[in-house]
Amino acid sequence: MISRRSFLAGAGAAGAAVGLGACASSPAAGPNVVSYWGLGAADVDKDNQVIDAFKKTDAGKNAEIYVDQVPSSGVADMSQIITAVRGGTAPDVWWMDRFNGVQNASIGLLEPIDPLIEKYEDVSPEEFKSQWIQFAIDELTYDGTLYGLPSTTDARGLLYNEDVLKDAGVDLGLFDWTKHVITWDELGEACEKIVKIDKKGNYERFGFAPWLSEGWPYTWGFGLDAQAYDNKTSTVTLDSPEWESVYKLYADWAEMYPYASVDAFFATYQPPNAPPSQTAMFSGRLGVDTTGPWQISANEKYAPKLPLKYTYLPVAKEGDPTYTWSGGQCLVIPKGANITKTLWEFMKFYAGYGGQSIVVPQFGNLPTNIKAIQEKKYNPKAEIFRKMLPNSTSRPPLPVGSAMWDTLTRTKSSVALGSSTAKQAVESNQQLIAPKMELFPGYKMPDTYGKPSPIDSK
Repeated sequence: MISRRSFLAGAGAAGAAVGLGACASSPAAGPNVVSYWGLGAADVDKDNQVIDAFKKTDAGKNAEIYVDQVPSSGVADMSQIITAVRGGTAPDVWWMDRFNGVQNASIGLLEPIDPLIEKYEDVSPEEFKSQWIQFAIDELTYDGTLYGLPSTTDARGLLYNEDVLKDAGVDLGLFDWTKHVITWDELGEACEKIVKIDKKGNYERFGFAPWLSEGWPYTWGFGLDAQAYDNKTSTVTLDSPEWESVYKLYADWAEMYPYASVDAFFATYQPPNAPPSQTAMFSGRLGVDTTGPWQISANEKYAPKLPLKYTYLPVAKEGDPTYTWSGGQCLVIPKGANITKTLWEFMKFYAGYGGQSIVVPQFGNLPTNIKAIQEKKYNPKAEIFRKMLPNSTSRPPLPVGSAMWDTLTRTKSSVALGSSTAKQAVESNQQLIAPKMELFPGYKMPDTYGKPSPIDSK
Protein backbone atom coordinates (compact mmCIF):
# COMPACT_ATOMS: atom_id res chain seq x y z
CA MET A 1 0.00 0.00 0.00
CA ILE A 2 1.31 3.46 -0.89
CA SER A 3 2.31 5.53 2.11
CA ARG A 4 1.76 9.22 2.63
CA ARG A 5 5.49 9.98 2.54
CA SER A 6 6.27 7.79 -0.48
CA PHE A 7 3.42 9.35 -2.46
CA LEU A 8 4.42 12.92 -1.73
CA ALA A 9 8.14 12.39 -2.09
CA GLY A 10 7.67 10.45 -5.31
CA ALA A 11 7.37 13.60 -7.37
CA GLY A 12 10.89 14.52 -6.46
CA ALA A 13 12.50 11.07 -6.37
CA ALA A 14 13.83 11.40 -9.88
CA GLY A 15 15.43 14.66 -8.89
CA ALA A 16 17.55 13.00 -6.20
CA ALA A 17 20.25 12.36 -8.77
CA VAL A 18 20.09 15.86 -10.26
CA GLY A 19 23.08 18.02 -9.42
CA LEU A 20 22.86 21.68 -8.53
CA GLY A 21 25.33 22.71 -11.21
CA ALA A 22 23.64 26.10 -11.59
CA CYS A 23 24.44 27.01 -7.99
CA ALA A 24 27.57 28.55 -6.61
CA SER A 25 29.32 27.01 -3.62
CA SER A 26 27.41 27.63 -0.42
CA PRO A 27 28.93 30.41 1.73
CA ALA A 28 30.18 29.64 5.22
CA ALA A 29 27.38 30.02 7.73
CA GLY A 30 27.45 33.01 10.02
CA PRO A 31 25.08 35.30 11.92
CA ASN A 32 24.95 37.83 9.05
CA VAL A 33 25.30 35.41 6.12
CA VAL A 34 22.21 34.56 4.05
CA SER A 35 22.15 32.24 1.04
CA TYR A 36 19.19 32.95 -1.21
CA TRP A 37 17.70 31.12 -4.18
CA GLY A 38 16.19 34.04 -5.97
CA LEU A 39 14.45 35.12 -9.13
CA GLY A 40 15.44 33.85 -12.55
CA ALA A 41 18.52 35.20 -14.28
CA ALA A 42 16.42 37.65 -16.32
CA ASP A 43 15.25 39.32 -13.10
CA VAL A 44 18.46 39.34 -11.09
CA ASP A 45 18.46 43.14 -11.23
CA LYS A 46 15.27 43.17 -9.17
CA ASP A 47 16.82 40.95 -6.51
CA ASN A 48 19.83 43.26 -6.40
CA GLN A 49 17.65 46.35 -5.97
CA VAL A 50 15.91 44.81 -2.96
CA ILE A 51 19.18 43.60 -1.44
CA ASP A 52 20.75 47.04 -1.86
CA ALA A 53 17.73 48.65 -0.20
CA PHE A 54 17.83 46.14 2.66
CA LYS A 55 21.54 46.78 3.28
CA LYS A 56 20.74 50.46 3.80
CA THR A 57 18.55 49.58 6.79
CA ASP A 58 19.83 49.10 10.33
CA ALA A 59 18.82 45.44 10.20
CA GLY A 60 20.68 44.79 6.97
CA LYS A 61 23.78 46.99 7.19
CA ASN A 62 26.07 44.04 8.06
CA ALA A 63 24.27 41.43 5.94
CA GLU A 64 26.14 39.26 3.46
CA ILE A 65 23.60 37.91 0.99
CA TYR A 66 24.64 35.36 -1.61
CA VAL A 67 22.23 34.87 -4.50
CA ASP A 68 21.82 31.89 -6.83
CA GLN A 69 19.33 31.39 -9.64
CA VAL A 70 18.25 27.76 -9.67
CA PRO A 71 16.42 26.65 -12.82
CA SER A 72 13.40 24.36 -12.72
CA SER A 73 11.17 22.77 -15.33
CA GLY A 74 8.05 24.47 -13.98
CA VAL A 75 6.33 25.87 -10.90
CA ALA A 76 5.57 22.37 -9.60
CA ASP A 77 9.11 21.06 -10.14
CA MET A 78 10.49 20.43 -6.66
CA SER A 79 13.43 18.20 -7.69
CA GLN A 80 16.11 20.82 -7.00
CA ILE A 81 14.92 21.73 -3.51
CA ILE A 82 14.27 18.10 -2.55
CA THR A 83 17.80 17.23 -3.63
CA ALA A 84 19.24 20.21 -1.75
CA VAL A 85 17.35 19.53 1.49
CA ARG A 86 18.28 15.84 1.44
CA GLY A 87 21.89 16.70 0.69
CA GLY A 88 22.21 19.47 3.27
CA THR A 89 22.87 22.11 0.61
CA ALA A 90 19.57 24.00 0.70
CA PRO A 91 19.61 27.80 0.77
CA ASP A 92 18.52 29.79 3.79
CA VAL A 93 15.65 31.44 1.93
CA TRP A 94 13.94 30.56 -1.33
CA TRP A 95 11.70 32.47 -3.78
CA MET A 96 8.93 29.94 -4.51
CA ASP A 97 5.57 29.71 -6.24
CA ARG A 98 3.10 30.10 -3.37
CA PHE A 99 0.83 27.33 -4.64
CA ASN A 100 3.48 24.77 -3.65
CA GLY A 101 3.66 25.95 -0.04
CA VAL A 102 1.30 23.49 1.63
CA GLN A 103 2.52 20.50 -0.34
CA ASN A 104 6.17 21.30 0.42
CA ALA A 105 5.36 21.81 4.10
CA SER A 106 3.50 18.50 4.23
CA ILE A 107 6.58 16.53 3.15
CA GLY A 108 8.92 18.32 5.51
CA LEU A 109 10.76 20.60 3.08
CA LEU A 110 10.04 23.88 4.86
CA GLU A 111 10.62 25.46 8.26
CA PRO A 112 7.56 26.89 10.06
CA ILE A 113 7.42 30.67 10.36
CA ASP A 114 5.30 31.09 13.49
CA PRO A 115 8.18 30.33 15.90
CA LEU A 116 10.27 33.05 14.22
CA ILE A 117 7.48 35.57 14.60
CA GLU A 118 7.24 34.71 18.29
CA LYS A 119 11.02 34.96 18.70
CA TYR A 120 11.78 38.13 16.76
CA GLU A 121 8.58 40.20 16.69
CA ASP A 122 6.87 42.18 19.45
CA VAL A 123 3.37 41.22 18.25
CA SER A 124 1.44 37.97 18.10
CA PRO A 125 1.66 35.78 14.99
CA GLU A 126 -1.92 36.70 14.10
CA GLU A 127 -1.24 40.43 14.30
CA PHE A 128 1.97 40.02 12.32
CA LYS A 129 0.21 38.06 9.55
CA SER A 130 -2.44 40.76 9.21
CA GLN A 131 0.07 42.80 7.20
CA TRP A 132 -0.71 40.59 4.20
CA ILE A 133 -3.90 39.87 2.31
CA GLN A 134 -5.68 36.89 3.86
CA PHE A 135 -5.89 34.53 0.88
CA ALA A 136 -2.09 34.69 0.46
CA ILE A 137 -1.59 33.80 4.12
CA ASP A 138 -4.09 30.93 3.77
CA GLU A 139 -2.17 29.54 0.81
CA LEU A 140 0.94 29.18 3.00
CA THR A 141 -0.80 27.70 6.03
CA TYR A 142 -0.55 23.96 6.72
CA ASP A 143 -2.15 22.39 9.80
CA GLY A 144 -2.65 25.85 11.30
CA THR A 145 0.99 26.90 10.93
CA LEU A 146 2.47 29.44 8.51
CA TYR A 147 5.30 28.24 6.26
CA GLY A 148 6.33 31.36 4.35
CA LEU A 149 5.70 35.03 3.71
CA PRO A 150 3.70 36.10 0.62
CA SER A 151 5.23 38.42 -1.96
CA THR A 152 3.55 39.09 -5.30
CA THR A 153 0.05 38.18 -6.40
CA ASP A 154 -2.30 38.64 -9.36
CA ALA A 155 -5.88 38.02 -10.48
CA ARG A 156 -7.70 36.87 -13.63
CA GLY A 157 -9.94 38.82 -15.98
CA LEU A 158 -10.80 39.21 -19.64
CA LEU A 159 -8.54 41.12 -22.03
CA TYR A 160 -10.20 42.48 -25.16
CA ASN A 161 -9.17 44.37 -28.28
CA GLU A 162 -11.56 47.28 -28.58
CA ASP A 163 -10.83 47.71 -32.30
CA VAL A 164 -11.87 44.12 -33.02
CA LEU A 165 -15.08 44.51 -31.04
CA LYS A 166 -15.96 47.76 -32.78
CA ASP A 167 -15.32 46.27 -36.21
CA ALA A 168 -17.60 43.35 -35.34
CA GLY A 169 -20.41 45.62 -34.16
CA VAL A 170 -20.19 44.53 -30.53
CA ASP A 171 -21.61 46.89 -27.89
CA LEU A 172 -18.52 48.05 -25.99
CA GLY A 173 -20.68 48.86 -22.99
CA LEU A 174 -20.96 45.13 -22.30
CA PHE A 175 -17.22 45.10 -21.55
CA ASP A 176 -17.03 48.31 -19.52
CA TRP A 177 -16.17 46.99 -16.05
CA THR A 178 -17.08 50.28 -14.39
CA LYS A 179 -20.71 49.92 -15.53
CA HIS A 180 -21.43 46.28 -16.32
CA VAL A 181 -20.27 42.70 -15.69
CA ILE A 182 -20.62 40.67 -18.86
CA THR A 183 -22.61 37.42 -18.74
CA TRP A 184 -21.70 34.17 -20.47
CA ASP A 185 -24.64 34.60 -22.86
CA GLU A 186 -23.53 38.12 -23.76
CA LEU A 187 -19.96 36.95 -24.28
CA GLY A 188 -21.17 34.14 -26.52
CA GLU A 189 -23.23 36.50 -28.65
CA ALA A 190 -20.31 38.92 -28.95
CA CYS A 191 -17.98 36.14 -30.06
CA GLU A 192 -20.41 35.03 -32.77
CA LYS A 193 -20.13 38.55 -34.22
CA ILE A 194 -16.35 38.60 -33.95
CA VAL A 195 -15.66 35.30 -35.73
CA LYS A 196 -14.69 35.41 -39.39
CA ILE A 197 -14.27 32.24 -41.48
CA ASP A 198 -12.47 32.10 -44.82
CA LYS A 199 -13.59 30.21 -47.95
CA LYS A 200 -11.81 27.06 -46.76
CA GLY A 201 -13.68 27.06 -43.47
CA ASN A 202 -10.74 28.25 -41.37
CA TYR A 203 -10.99 30.93 -38.71
CA GLU A 204 -9.29 34.12 -39.84
CA ARG A 205 -10.60 36.03 -36.83
CA PHE A 206 -11.68 34.44 -33.58
CA GLY A 207 -13.63 35.55 -30.52
CA PHE A 208 -12.90 33.51 -27.39
CA ALA A 209 -12.70 29.97 -26.05
CA PRO A 210 -12.81 29.13 -22.32
CA TRP A 211 -9.94 26.62 -22.49
CA LEU A 212 -7.42 29.15 -23.81
CA SER A 213 -4.70 30.94 -21.80
CA GLU A 214 -5.85 31.31 -18.16
CA GLY A 215 -9.07 29.41 -18.77
CA TRP A 216 -8.23 26.74 -16.19
CA PRO A 217 -10.92 24.67 -14.48
CA TYR A 218 -10.35 26.67 -11.30
CA THR A 219 -10.90 29.92 -13.21
CA TRP A 220 -14.48 29.04 -14.11
CA GLY A 221 -15.00 26.80 -11.09
CA PHE A 222 -14.82 29.72 -8.69
CA GLY A 223 -17.59 31.42 -10.65
CA LEU A 224 -19.78 28.32 -10.69
CA ASP A 225 -19.29 27.54 -6.98
CA ALA A 226 -17.36 24.36 -7.72
CA GLN A 227 -15.60 23.46 -4.47
CA ALA A 228 -12.67 21.06 -4.63
CA TYR A 229 -12.73 20.12 -0.95
CA ASP A 230 -15.33 20.06 1.80
CA ASN A 231 -13.63 21.37 4.91
CA LYS A 232 -16.42 20.21 7.22
CA THR A 233 -16.27 16.59 6.14
CA SER A 234 -12.62 16.58 5.01
CA THR A 235 -13.51 15.07 1.65
CA VAL A 236 -12.64 15.75 -1.97
CA THR A 237 -15.66 16.96 -3.96
CA LEU A 238 -14.43 17.00 -7.57
CA ASP A 239 -17.43 15.01 -8.83
CA SER A 240 -20.08 17.55 -7.77
CA PRO A 241 -22.73 18.91 -10.16
CA GLU A 242 -20.96 22.25 -10.01
CA TRP A 243 -17.72 20.71 -11.30
CA GLU A 244 -19.65 18.94 -14.02
CA SER A 245 -21.02 22.34 -15.09
CA VAL A 246 -17.43 23.61 -15.43
CA TYR A 247 -16.57 20.82 -17.85
CA LYS A 248 -19.87 21.17 -19.65
CA LEU A 249 -18.85 24.78 -20.30
CA TYR A 250 -15.78 23.51 -22.16
CA ALA A 251 -17.87 20.96 -24.04
CA ASP A 252 -20.53 23.47 -25.09
CA TRP A 253 -18.00 25.96 -26.45
CA ALA A 254 -16.05 23.21 -28.20
CA GLU A 255 -19.26 22.09 -29.90
CA MET A 256 -19.65 25.58 -31.35
CA TYR A 257 -15.95 26.19 -31.93
CA PRO A 258 -14.20 22.83 -32.50
CA TYR A 259 -10.95 22.45 -30.63
CA ALA A 260 -9.02 21.34 -33.73
CA SER A 261 -10.18 24.39 -35.68
CA VAL A 262 -9.24 26.74 -32.85
CA ASP A 263 -5.89 25.01 -32.55
CA ALA A 264 -5.29 25.48 -36.29
CA PHE A 265 -6.13 29.17 -35.94
CA PHE A 266 -3.48 29.67 -33.28
CA ALA A 267 -0.96 27.57 -35.19
CA THR A 268 -1.36 30.12 -37.99
CA TYR A 269 -1.55 33.40 -36.11
CA GLN A 270 0.25 32.60 -32.86
CA PRO A 271 2.49 29.59 -33.52
CA PRO A 272 4.46 27.85 -30.78
CA ASN A 273 7.75 29.56 -29.92
CA ALA A 274 6.67 32.74 -31.73
CA PRO A 275 8.26 35.95 -30.41
CA PRO A 276 6.21 37.70 -27.70
CA SER A 277 5.23 40.40 -30.19
CA GLN A 278 3.51 37.85 -32.44
CA THR A 279 0.14 37.09 -30.87
CA ALA A 280 -3.35 36.74 -32.26
CA MET A 281 -4.46 39.55 -29.97
CA PHE A 282 -1.76 41.98 -31.09
CA SER A 283 -2.42 41.25 -34.78
CA GLY A 284 -6.14 41.96 -34.46
CA ARG A 285 -7.10 38.32 -35.03
CA LEU A 286 -8.39 37.59 -31.52
CA GLY A 287 -11.11 39.55 -29.77
CA VAL A 288 -11.13 38.32 -26.16
CA ASP A 289 -8.80 36.28 -23.94
CA THR A 290 -8.39 35.30 -20.29
CA THR A 291 -5.30 36.75 -18.64
CA GLY A 292 -4.02 38.84 -15.73
CA PRO A 293 -2.06 41.96 -14.80
CA TRP A 294 1.27 40.46 -15.92
CA GLN A 295 0.05 40.98 -19.49
CA ILE A 296 0.05 44.76 -19.09
CA SER A 297 3.80 45.15 -19.54
CA ALA A 298 3.73 43.09 -22.76
CA ASN A 299 0.86 45.20 -24.07
CA GLU A 300 2.82 48.37 -23.36
CA LYS A 301 6.00 47.01 -24.94
CA TYR A 302 4.68 45.29 -28.06
CA ALA A 303 1.33 46.91 -28.81
CA PRO A 304 1.32 50.35 -27.18
CA LYS A 305 -1.09 51.84 -29.70
CA LEU A 306 -3.71 49.09 -29.55
CA PRO A 307 -6.82 49.80 -27.42
CA LEU A 308 -6.41 46.73 -25.22
CA LYS A 309 -8.62 46.82 -22.14
CA TYR A 310 -9.71 44.56 -19.29
CA THR A 311 -12.96 43.54 -17.70
CA TYR A 312 -14.26 41.04 -15.15
CA LEU A 313 -14.65 37.33 -15.86
CA PRO A 314 -18.13 36.48 -17.19
CA VAL A 315 -20.92 35.60 -14.77
CA ALA A 316 -23.83 33.21 -15.27
CA LYS A 317 -26.50 35.90 -15.06
CA GLU A 318 -26.73 39.63 -14.53
CA GLY A 319 -26.40 40.58 -10.88
CA ASP A 320 -24.20 37.62 -9.94
CA PRO A 321 -21.14 38.54 -7.87
CA THR A 322 -17.80 38.91 -9.60
CA TYR A 323 -15.13 36.28 -9.00
CA THR A 324 -11.48 35.53 -9.77
CA TRP A 325 -8.52 33.73 -8.26
CA SER A 326 -4.98 34.76 -7.43
CA GLY A 327 -1.61 33.06 -7.62
CA GLY A 328 1.78 34.51 -6.88
CA GLN A 329 5.08 33.94 -5.15
CA CYS A 330 6.47 33.85 -1.64
CA LEU A 331 9.64 33.50 0.40
CA VAL A 332 10.18 30.31 2.40
CA ILE A 333 12.91 28.79 4.57
CA PRO A 334 13.96 25.27 3.53
CA LYS A 335 14.72 22.66 6.16
CA GLY A 336 18.31 22.84 7.36
CA ALA A 337 18.65 26.60 6.80
CA ASN A 338 20.97 28.74 8.91
CA ILE A 339 18.18 30.55 10.72
CA THR A 340 19.38 33.87 12.11
CA LYS A 341 17.88 37.25 12.90
CA THR A 342 19.52 38.61 9.74
CA LEU A 343 17.81 35.93 7.66
CA TRP A 344 14.47 36.78 9.26
CA GLU A 345 14.93 40.52 8.73
CA PHE A 346 15.86 40.03 5.05
CA MET A 347 12.90 37.76 4.43
CA LYS A 348 10.56 40.14 6.22
CA PHE A 349 11.91 43.14 4.29
CA TYR A 350 11.68 41.46 0.88
CA ALA A 351 8.16 40.12 1.44
CA GLY A 352 7.04 43.27 3.24
CA TYR A 353 6.28 46.80 2.17
CA GLY A 354 9.89 47.67 1.34
CA GLY A 355 10.62 44.81 -1.01
CA GLN A 356 7.19 44.67 -2.62
CA SER A 357 7.30 48.40 -3.36
CA ILE A 358 10.44 47.76 -5.41
CA VAL A 359 9.67 44.57 -7.32
CA VAL A 360 5.91 44.54 -7.84
CA PRO A 361 5.63 47.58 -10.14
CA GLN A 362 8.40 46.10 -12.31
CA PHE A 363 6.74 42.68 -12.54
CA GLY A 364 3.36 44.13 -13.47
CA ASN A 365 1.65 42.07 -10.78
CA LEU A 366 0.09 43.17 -7.48
CA PRO A 367 1.34 43.33 -3.89
CA THR A 368 0.13 41.09 -1.09
CA ASN A 369 1.27 43.54 1.57
CA ILE A 370 -1.75 45.57 2.66
CA LYS A 371 0.13 48.85 2.97
CA ALA A 372 1.68 48.41 -0.49
CA ILE A 373 -1.79 47.75 -1.92
CA GLN A 374 -3.27 50.79 -0.19
CA GLU A 375 -0.45 53.01 -1.42
CA LYS A 376 -0.84 51.66 -4.97
CA LYS A 377 2.63 50.19 -5.38
CA TYR A 378 1.70 48.63 -8.71
CA ASN A 379 1.16 49.61 -12.33
CA PRO A 380 -1.79 52.06 -12.41
CA LYS A 381 -3.21 50.15 -15.39
CA ALA A 382 -3.71 47.17 -13.08
CA GLU A 383 -6.37 49.00 -11.06
CA ILE A 384 -9.19 46.70 -12.15
CA PHE A 385 -7.21 43.71 -10.81
CA ARG A 386 -6.57 45.52 -7.55
CA LYS A 387 -10.35 46.01 -7.28
CA MET A 388 -10.74 42.23 -7.58
CA LEU A 389 -8.46 41.36 -4.65
CA PRO A 390 -10.90 41.61 -1.72
CA ASN A 391 -13.17 39.01 -3.32
CA SER A 392 -10.40 36.87 -4.77
CA THR A 393 -9.14 33.60 -3.37
CA SER A 394 -6.29 31.19 -3.95
CA ARG A 395 -6.42 27.66 -5.22
CA PRO A 396 -7.29 25.30 -2.35
CA PRO A 397 -4.28 24.97 0.00
CA LEU A 398 -4.14 21.18 -0.02
CA PRO A 399 -1.18 18.81 0.34
CA VAL A 400 -2.15 17.24 -3.00
CA GLY A 401 -2.60 20.59 -4.74
CA SER A 402 -0.21 19.91 -7.63
CA ALA A 403 -1.76 16.54 -8.39
CA MET A 404 -5.22 18.08 -8.31
CA TRP A 405 -4.18 20.89 -10.67
CA ASP A 406 -2.63 18.44 -13.13
CA THR A 407 -5.69 16.19 -13.09
CA LEU A 408 -8.14 19.04 -13.64
CA THR A 409 -6.03 20.38 -16.50
CA ARG A 410 -5.71 17.01 -18.21
CA THR A 411 -9.46 16.41 -18.21
CA LYS A 412 -10.10 19.96 -19.41
CA SER A 413 -8.22 19.08 -22.56
CA SER A 414 -9.94 15.73 -22.99
CA VAL A 415 -13.40 17.32 -22.77
CA ALA A 416 -12.50 20.15 -25.15
CA LEU A 417 -11.13 17.57 -27.60
CA GLY A 418 -14.31 15.51 -27.28
CA SER A 419 -12.54 12.38 -26.03
CA SER A 420 -14.53 12.37 -22.79
CA THR A 421 -17.78 13.81 -21.49
CA ALA A 422 -18.12 16.27 -18.65
CA LYS A 423 -19.49 13.54 -16.39
CA GLN A 424 -16.64 11.18 -17.23
CA ALA A 425 -14.14 13.95 -16.52
CA VAL A 426 -15.39 14.74 -13.03
CA GLU A 427 -15.69 11.06 -12.13
CA SER A 428 -12.09 10.53 -13.26
CA ASN A 429 -10.90 13.54 -11.28
CA GLN A 430 -12.56 12.27 -8.11
CA GLN A 431 -11.22 8.74 -8.52
CA LEU A 432 -7.66 9.98 -8.95
CA ILE A 433 -7.51 12.62 -6.21
CA ALA A 434 -9.73 11.30 -3.39
CA PRO A 435 -7.40 8.38 -2.52
CA LYS A 436 -4.43 10.75 -2.37
CA MET A 437 -6.18 13.00 0.15
CA GLU A 438 -7.04 9.95 2.24
CA LEU A 439 -3.39 10.00 3.24
CA PHE A 440 -4.29 13.15 5.23
CA PRO A 441 -7.35 12.08 7.27
CA GLY A 442 -9.27 14.95 8.82
CA TYR A 443 -7.20 17.60 7.04
CA LYS A 444 -8.58 21.12 7.41
CA MET A 445 -7.84 24.19 5.33
CA PRO A 446 -7.80 27.51 7.23
CA ASP A 447 -11.27 28.62 8.35
CA THR A 448 -10.71 31.87 6.47
CA TYR A 449 -10.13 30.14 3.13
CA GLY A 450 -12.57 31.27 0.46
CA LYS A 451 -13.85 34.22 2.49
CA PRO A 452 -13.37 37.90 1.55
CA SER A 453 -9.94 39.40 2.21
CA PRO A 454 -10.46 42.99 3.44
CA ILE A 455 -7.92 45.55 2.31
CA ASP A 456 -9.09 49.07 3.08
CA SER A 457 -10.09 48.31 6.67
CA LYS A 458 -6.63 47.19 7.70
